[in-house]
Amino acid sequence: MRLDSSTVATLLATELKLLLRDRRTVVVSIVLPLLVMPILLFAGRTLEERRARRLETTRFTYTVTGSQAERARQLLEAAASSAGAPTLLLEERDAPDPEQALADKSLDLWVQALTCEELPPPAAPARTAGEGEGREEERPVPGVPVIQLVFRGDRDRSGEAATRVGEALRRVREVERATLLAEAGLPLPAGEVVQVEERDVASAAQVTGLKLGRLLTVFFLLFVLSGGAVVATDTLAGEKERGTLETLLTTSAGRREIIVAKLLAILAVAVAITLIQALNFLAYVVLRLIPLPADFALELSPGVAAAVLAMLLPVAALVSCLLLLTSGRAHSYKEAQLYFFPVFLLTLLPALAAFLPGLALRSPIALVPVAGVAVGVKEILTAAPDTPMLLLTWLVNAAAALGLALAAERTLSAERLIAPAAASELGLKGDELFQRHALRAFALLWALLLVISVNFEGKLDVRTQTAINLLGVFLGGTLVLVHRYRLDPRRALALRPVGWPVWLAVAVGAPAGLITGMGVFQLASRVVPVPPEVVESFSRGLLSAELPLWQALIFLAILPAVCEELAFRGLLLYGLHRRLRPLALVLLVGLVFGVFHVSLFRIAPTAYLGMLLTAVTLLTGSVYPAMAWHGINNALVLVAAHGEAPLDEVPPLLHAAAAVALATAGYILWRVRTPYAGLRRRQ
Repeated sequence: MRLDSSTVATLLATELKLLLRDRRTVVVSIVLPLLVMPILLFAGRTLEERRARRLETTRFTYTVTGSQAERARQLLEAAASSAGAPTLLLEERDAPDPEQALADKSLDLWVQALTCEELPPPAAPARTAGEGEGREEERPVPGVPVIQLVFRGDRDRSGEAATRVGEALRRVREVERATLLAEAGLPLPAGEVVQVEERDVASAAQVTGLKLGRLLTVFFLLFVLSGGAVVATDTLAGEKERGTLETLLTTSAGRREIIVAKLLAILAVAVAITLIQALNFLAYVVLRLIPLPADFALELSPGVAAAVLAMLLPVAALVSCLLLLTSGRAHSYKEAQLYFFPVFLLTLLPALAAFLPGLALRSPIALVPVAGVAVGVKEILTAAPDTPMLLLTWLVNAAAALGLALAAERTLSAERLIAPAAASELGLKGDELFQRHALRAFALLWALLLVISVNFEGKLDVRTQTAINLLGVFLGGTLVLVHRYRLDPRRALALRPVGWPVWLAVAVGAPAGLITGMGVFQLASRVVPVPPEVVESFSRGLLSAELPLWQALIFLAILPAVCEELAFRGLLLYGLHRRLRPLALVLLVGLVFGVFHVSLFRIAPTAYLGMLLTAVTLLTGSVYPAMAWHGINNALVLVAAHGEAPLDEVPPLLHAAAAVALATAGYILWRVRTPYAGLRRRQ
């Protein structure tokens, strides 16, 4: 079907006029982005100056206790009066109960001065006089006074007092040590006292560029997403709810022209936001209309500004297409707002690649939309641009934007656009209604899981956290949805028996899937490198001292296998099976499964596992084999962690053998297949 450009131009002009008349759109999309940059710059400088002035005039209150109290007072007096050091104002107060005084804020710091022999067993982490931020705790030496700085980490003033006093005492200690050695005529021992000087060979502009480059793409996406979402929500989902889209469809304009015009309207807003932020950047950074922070030194030439702008434009187009597609799939304003929350998070996630240390654009990250741009912008601002890779990244993002635009135009042109939510759902039975709401329901479950993870992670033990997530969110949410839509549990959760060859395939395929999954993790790590300490911390968390192996198998293997499979290969698969073809089902359900596991480094291998489990369920028509496969996978990981077996060091030959075993398991499942009932077939 040929696209009428004159009709598109007329519709676009009408859309833009309507947008400009909408004060909400103008404020959110244009005025707010225009004001945010100067507010951020002004607030940053003001807060920095205010903090510096406050520290210079703050008088920290403290008390000293212990057998070495007099020695501690001498050191504190020397620290407060040392030349060339930052101002440190101290006031000693009597406190019969120092711990209570810290709690009621009458004291900022409690200085305990003891000998090594008098030290009590540490009940909580404490800093010593020789310990600063990021330093390892020193071992007490017999006969040498030990100064403990006891503070309240939940109070900024108390924490600041401990940091500043600790740094001052460390300086005094080094000076006194050097003085005593010199008076005794002894040489300074190597490694004990040494003058350390730091010399940064990077320019101040490059340092500033690194800090700014990490944040620029994230802030840009926030502006484009917030402004574009208002336009996208109103231009399709809002019109469906108001019924005005039906009137537009009665004109001579075709659906393709309508969709393209609305896409261009959202893109126009996104480009306008991009240009506004570029002009803001130039005005406040180059012309210095507002005084910048003291350490902000950025050499921004017109060429650098143009390069950054050029890199961001295809991202603006990509986001515009995504917002239009999201709004078009919604049937009401409220439903669109619900969809936009996960879209926001998933779009911002790749932009965080700029924060990963050691990640350069000359790597597979250049092929990842948005993530490559974030890294490229950082390299441009640090005066280290890789021109061929920047061009490749631009082409990748432009191609992704074009592909998504074509997908949005094709999908929305075929969609029943004129039907608002109430009319389209009128008379639908429970199964059909749930199939419309499946993704929305799981978006709510994901948001709930994210809130729980953010607020309680690290505060609860593994058993409690797992019970809340699995029994509360996954199993509880599944049962609530089954009851809410009056679904048949056996059909919705795929609760049907299977033959014995299926279990043979599971026994062969689960270990093979784990090994090939480690290969997927290693490949993904080349695109988005994962710091080794993150993986080690996660591995230690699997088997802590308080969690024996048998309990770990229950909470981290059996419960996830049951609860997560009922949710994903049961309910979610049932909600999507009539809307998508099998391959799309495998990809989407697997990806959703990976996203639900929150941690960035776990998404790729977990999504791969989710795809395998979805394929198993589609071939067998039952959730039970997926449960067994999932449980064996997790159990093998736990046993390997318990035995300190290095799963990340699997030899290539074993990877090849695992691929053959996985193919064998797939062949068995295919030969004895009992396909999932009601799958959508190719026309």
